[in-house]
Amino acid sequence: MSLRIKTVVDKFVKELKEALDADIQDRIMKEREMQSYIEEREREVAEREAAWKTELSRREVTNTPSLPPSLPQKQQITKI
Repeated sequence: MSLRIKTVVDKFVKELKEALDADIQDRIMKEREMQSYIEEREREVAEREAAWKTELSRREVTNTPSLPPSLPQKQQITKI
């Protein structure tokens, strides 16, 4: 009788360990997927930010009034 109980308990422990290992692997995979997703979103945000900065710089350049190059920068600012 005790041998049958031991066999049942051993089988239960083995199945429990397998289920736990599967759960751990699933969590690891989900964590990797989430990290990959976050990194992709961060790349997209960085690309958009760079594009916005480029566009802002372009607009600032096109909206800056032209001043004679012969005047020093300080004089240009005070005469505007």
